[in-house]
Amino acid sequence: MAQEPTDRSLILKVAILYYERNYTQEEVATKIGVSRPAISKLLHEARKLGLVKFFIQDINKHVVELEVELQEKYGLTSIKVVSTDNDRTNEAIQMQVGQLSAKYLASLVTRAKTIGIGWGHAVSQLVEQADYLTAPHVTVVPLIGGLGLVNLEIHSNYLVAELAMKLHARYTTFYAPVIADSAMEAAELKKSSLVSSAIDAAKNVDAVFIGVGNNVRDSTWADLGYITDSEIKELEQANAIGDVVANFIDPNCNEVETEFSKRLIGISIDDLRKIPNVVAMAVGTAKTASLKTLLEHGLINSLFIDQDLAESILEQQV
Repeated sequence: MAQEPTDRSLILKVAILYYERNYTQEEVATKIGVSRPAISKLLHEARKLGLVKFFIQDINKHVVELEVELQEKYGLTSIKVVSTDNDRTNEAIQMQVGQLSAKYLASLVTRAKTIGIGWGHAVSQLVEQADYLTAPHVTVVPLIGGLGLVNLEIHSNYLVAELAMKLHARYTTFYAPVIADSAMEAAELKKSSLVSSAIDAAKNVDAVFIGVGNNVRDSTWADLGYITDSEIKELEQANAIGDVVANFIDPNCNEVETEFSKRLIGISIDDLRKIPNVVAMAVGTAKTASLKTLLEHGLINSLFIDQDLAESILEQQV
């Protein structure tokens, strides 16, 4: 057996045989007359010397890099970022986020017994894109009370029933409004057996799928007319940056307390912290502040978002 080569010309020869001629390391070792481990060391040396450089070229490379960076930064279990290139419409992006989160849901139902569902457009897309499955062992649970008679398709109770039908699963109903007429009424409702049992069920699920709100003034609450201008101002003065489930949060991820927020009925931020898998779905940079806060405080385990929002989260200074 010849002495193991270390000079630059032989390093280059090994690199050419392996990377350009597609010989295996064993075949290169035979041709050069050295051991296979020596070939491995020479290939490593070729990269150190800059004789060999690797470039990953793919249309989705940037999107995957965003996924890797977000996953590493926030310790996420699962993440998918949807491309916004080529002037894709907001509807197409929302649909793809829904499809990817629905695919993730399908992977969960084989091992989860209870799944909690929030409300809003993102959760509605999840339910719409979900495949028909057979999961009779699963119970789907609403995380908040009912919202009213308008825009039924984004309300928690409705979405729970629709998803349960698609999964051939069981479901529960939250027998209370999400917005009580007063803070006192909300407190009394929470004491009732029907509402307290609904909240207990929501607190003890295996996983939840939730949307994340914009700033208060542009929130779904405001769009649907569930909140008045004076209530919006009060929340903004209390430093609310967005909402999740039935909670408005400040930059420190604390629940903001106003007369309006005290009227809301659903699980709390502390309840979310204790759920094993919180899956968030969001589209649009208007959600940057609220989503980044939730990520920074470790409330989210799995994430499905668009490219613009991913970039905005990573660019924004803490």
